[in-house]
Amino acid sequence: MSFQVTALYAGILGLLAVLLANNVLYVRLRAATQPKWRPDAALRVQANFVENVPLALVLLLLLELNGTPATLLHTLGATLCVLRLLHAWGLGTREGANYPRLIGAQGTFLLVSLMACALIYGYVVASGAA
Repeated sequence: MSFQVTALYAGILGLLAVLLANNVLYVRLRAATQPKWRPDAALRVQANFVENVPLALVLLLLLELNGTPATLLHTLGATLCVLRLLHAWGLGTREGANYPRLIGAQGTFLLVSLMACALIYGYVVASGAA
């Protein structure tokens, strides 16, 4: 059995994780020349990524295992990538609250919630408890 869709987005997001980790290192090494808020922001971008993306990928994999159409899986995976990029850009380049950060964070929460609800619904339907 092959899980190519999830593997694609795990690969893309894995590269983004490396990029974010390197950004933390870059900002720390140049802390004296960075705005005061930036080192903490870079660390928070990476931490939020590590906090949310693994769960989202597990949910995506479970949806793929359950036979979700590839088009929907690609939509979910691509949306996750865009949302995490928005969050990283918003939090990493601007001090304080801003729309890219908000859309990225809240969009990720909504996406994870939708995937979780889809899995719960699939269980209820498959078990005949509906």
